[in-house]
Amino acid sequence: MTKQIISKIDAACRQLDSSITLYFNDGDPIAVHTLSCAAHQIIHDLNRHRKGPELLFDNLIFKDETRGLAKKYLHKHYNFFKHADSDPNPNGTIEFDPEGTEIFILGSIKGTVHFGIPMNIYRSAFLAYFAYHNANLLTQQGLEFYFDKVPLEMVIVFRFCDRTKFLDLFLKANR
Repeated sequence: MTKQIISKIDAACRQLDSSITLYFNDGDPIAVHTLSCAAHQIIHDLNRHRKGPELLFDNLIFKDETRGLAKKYLHKHYNFFKHADSDPNPNGTIEFDPEGTEIFILGSIKGTVHFGIPMNIYRSAFLAYFAYHNANLLTQQGLEFYFDKVPLEMVIVFRFCDRTKFLDLFLKANR
C-alpha cells in the first residue's frame, strides 16, 4: 500500500461505501455497524460545524419511533465496539441487533447529499433497498427523498429481492 492524502469527507464516504458493500454481501454485522457509525460520526461532526440540518434525527424524514431507535443505537453499540475504557472486561458482552445499522447508513447518505457529494451506485442501491423494504418507517417526505434517487422502472424489479442478491441486480440494471 502507498501513502495517501485524504480528506475527512472522502474518508467518511469510503467507510460508508465499504459498509454498504459489506451489508449487501452479508459481511460481519459488527464491521458493517462500526464502519457505518464511523462514517456517520465524521459526516455529523462536519455538518454540525457548518450548522447544517440534523442528519440522523430529522423529524421530517424519520418518524418518532424510528428516531428513538436511532438514538438508542447511537452510543450503546458503537461505543461498545470501539472502546474498553469504561468496561475493560475482555469477556464483557452486549446484545446487538444489526438492524439499527441501517439508520446510520441512511443518516450518512443524507449527509453526503447535504454536502453536495454526488450519489454513487452503492448509496443509491442502499436507498432503494431500504425504501422498498422499510417504507412503513418513513414519512411521505422521507419516501420522496429516497425514491427520488431511484429510477421508477426499478421499483417492480427490486421490491421482493433478497438483500444478498439486491446489489448485484442493482449494479447490472444500472450499467
